[in-house]
Amino acid sequence: MHTAHRMSGIEAVGSIPWGSHFCQFYRDEADLAETLVPFFQAGLDANESCLWVTSQSLDAAKAASLMARAIPQFDRYVSSGQMEIVSISDWYKAGDVFDPDVVLNGWIERERRSRERGFAGLRLTGDTIWVERSGWDDFMDYERKVNGAFRRHNLVALCTYCIETCSAEDVIDVCRHHQFALTRRDGAWELLESSSLKIAKEELQRLNMDLEQRVESRTAALNAAVRARDEFLAMLGHELRNPLAPIRTASEIIGSLAPAGSPIADSSAILNRQVGHLTRLVDDLLDVARITQGHIQLSLKETPLADIIDMAVEQARPLIDQRGHSLAVALPGRGVRVNADATRLAQVFGNLLHNAAKYTPDGGAVGIAARVLGNTATITVTDTGAGIPPGMLDAVFGLFTQLPRSLDRSDGGLGIGLTLARRIVELHGGAIAAHSDGPDLGSTFTVQLALAEPAQTQAPALPAGDRASGTASGHRVLLVDDNADARELMATLLSLHGYDVTTAEDGESALVSAAAGDPAVIMLDIGLPGIDGYEVARRLRAAPATAGARLIALTGYGQPSDLLKAKSAGFDDHILKPARLEDVLAKVAALTGA
Repeated sequence: MHTAHRMSGIEAVGSIPWGSHFCQFYRDEADLAETLVPFFQAGLDANESCLWVTSQSLDAAKAASLMARAIPQFDRYVSSGQMEIVSISDWYKAGDVFDPDVVLNGWIERERRSRERGFAGLRLTGDTIWVERSGWDDFMDYERKVNGAFRRHNLVALCTYCIETCSAEDVIDVCRHHQFALTRRDGAWELLESSSLKIAKEELQRLNMDLEQRVESRTAALNAAVRARDEFLAMLGHELRNPLAPIRTASEIIGSLAPAGSPIADSSAILNRQVGHLTRLVDDLLDVARITQGHIQLSLKETPLADIIDMAVEQARPLIDQRGHSLAVALPGRGVRVNADATRLAQVFGNLLHNAAKYTPDGGAVGIAARVLGNTATITVTDTGAGIPPGMLDAVFGLFTQLPRSLDRSDGGLGIGLTLARRIVELHGGAIAAHSDGPDLGSTFTVQLALAEPAQTQAPALPAGDRASGTASGHRVLLVDDNADARELMATLLSLHGYDVTTAEDGESALVSAAAGDPAVIMLDIGLPGIDGYEVARRLRAAPATAGARLIALTGYGQPSDLLKAKSAGFDDHILKPARLEDVLAKVAALTGA
């Protein structure tokens, strides 16, 4: 049912929804002119197609004259076809048989054509003085059908009945088959409604007023609670910071005076770490209060993205080392720059690395890598830790949100860091998202930022000690996987080891990329959308340009029958997910001779 409201143009009626079908009882031509002229004027103003079927009570010529006097340039509406005024004698020819279904379908078809011509819908009126007494029951049946059918269309219909020709029973019939009736009493137009409808409308109005008052009151209370919370957080943060400075100073003095390796020195180191942890919590409290109150200010300038990531790694390194994690860092070249508040963005990546270290069991793996595509930098922070349940991937960014954890609360935290990260990234015009295959399967947080200026797509630079040997340089690898996170992470890792990597997300694009790029190795996921990996392999083998490429199935399908199927499709090797980097590099190197 359409509910968009239209102005009726009639003061006593007000606005009405599409599908309205109401009637008017009139005595003379003046009654019709008083309501129908503003009725159609409102329709023309609202870009509706308008049709006025007149009778001898107010003929077509008079109707056109009245409209022309009321509406400047009325002829323009007529010539464009938006307004049509026809006589009932032209609309229903002598001898025509009134078929309710044919007439009703005609209105609906006319409404469809009106919308096709760019009008909002159809507004119409027709006088009924022509209805013969012998056909009254049939006409009332037609009105009943109209009442139901028009509700589903962009139609507004006003039927006019001469009160002088209607009996009391006729008036009851007419009111029964219209949503409401309009009649004049003591010189003013009034609406006739059934008592049940009138009571229902009054009750609805009362409920709406009550609901509005309750919503207004509740909104005011919630706003007051939010302000009180933010003020409390700000006060708490400041009050906690005051004693932290002397505690840290005292700890550093004790550590500097105590013999190395002594219980006092060890206790001082522990105290320093815990002060650092508490300082981080306090900083988060202060920042979340500033951001929610809109008080945070960014100092933006062009900064190498690598410098920002270095700052973040420096912040998180102590906890990563304390937990015995390995840390993989893939920095972009210094030419990759972002327009950013370096301190705030470093805080974002530091929070992500800190969380990765905190929620990964001791001895795990944490990584941060940056890739450039077009004018966008994509930074991923990965870990092999606790993972995130599917239903919490977006919720983890909510303020004070905590994932389920054990009673010892060994992971700590207030549920603030990710909220801050999202707000800061959004203030930079970027986006942040979380991905995890589920609990205990690790997490990936992806941040996308616009570059300060267009940069060429390039593989991240490695620290000198980690660069791959030149033997892999120049070997092209096409990586095909519909899982964006898995695809981008594997592409990053291969790029870090000197391979020239392109990616595709489905079979069709893989075939196009392979034909254009002449890759030495093509790594194919099997469960691709559309064309699966087996069919892609068969087509690659059949095409002269790609027949010599070495194919690796990188897939979660690992049964013996899957291995045979991959071999028969033309694959040279098979790697089962989740793949170890060492295995991937070994197989690619073996197939390329690197």
